Amino acid sequence: MPKPRPIPAALRARPFTLAQARECGIGRRVLAGSRFRRLFSGVYISTDWPLDLNTWLEAALLIAPPGTIVTGLTGLRCRGIDIGPRWPLHLATRAETRVRRPHLRITRVTTLPPHDGRLAEPADCFVTACADVDLVDTVTIGDWLLHRGIPRAALDQAVAASHGRGVALARRAMTLVRDRVESPRETYVRLMLVLAGLPEPKCNPNLGSSIAFIGRADLAYMVYRLIVEYDGRFHAEDADNWDDDLDRIDDFADAEWAHIRVTARRLRRPRALVMRVYRRLVQRGYQGPPPVFTDEWVTLFETRTAAERARESLAGSWN
Repeated sequence: MPKPRPIPAALRARPFTLAQARECGIGRRVLAGSRFRRLFSGVYISTDWPLDLNTWLEAALLIAPPGTIVTGLTGLRCRGIDIGPRWPLHLATRAETRVRRPHLRITRVTTLPPHDGRLAEPADCFVTACADVDLVDTVTIGDWLLHRGIPRAALDQAVAASHGRGVALARRAMTLVRDRVESPRETYVRLMLVLAGLPEPKCNPNLGSSIAFIGRADLAYMVYRLIVEYDGRFHAEDADNWDDDLDRIDDFADAEWAHIRVTARRLRRPRALVMRVYRRLVQRGYQGPPPVFTDEWVTLFETRTAAERARESLAGSWN
């Protein structure tokens, strides 16, 4: 059997179209072999090249109309914000040409949002993504963008300028987006409490005094001296982290701060967690109403659990 012809250098490390393959002397029959993979109809890649988000986007832009940009959840993933489903890829274009492919959504818009030539600005990705996620995920994205240094004014302006799907959700979410949030789990726990009607805790305050700093808490009810914190497994798996954390909690207790730890197991019983926080607040002087578990709350935190949200964001590999 004759040795296969080497793959031309121009086709080895990037997606390419059938037309580009033919220019290199490669036809459909060769492309149907084991050395190549079809990503979209008419778009291929060498099987030696690893697949990731950037490779898929390069492939998608080969068949999209000129001037198409990446937006929505896909644009956020390009910036390291892995929230919501990874498929389909979200693109936007002004062209009237319709391109329909599995795993690809190209939305026609009258005016493209601000972009760098390929990727929509973060604030506009946020607004577009609101059509595909719920309130919890929307606020999580907003919190994370602020954490990444995107000005709140930029998010407000993008929401005010939008008239598309999801804009009502975006407006509501912006009333719940907060500065100083450092992890998606902090957002999740805060919303679980607030949407049940409990007072809103402060995000990542520095606790102590000007003379004796104790530490920073994920969420804190300043008036009631109650801390609520999410503990991931890394706390227990790293001995130094674990010891430092125990010292910090003891220091909080010495300063008369109560402390509630939220674990993955406790998140699986969100109603019990909210009631635990409520009871501790009452013990420390809270006289407000008890939590109310509305249909919306049940949908956001019991019907769709934190674990399910995490699985969704990772579902469907790039391979």
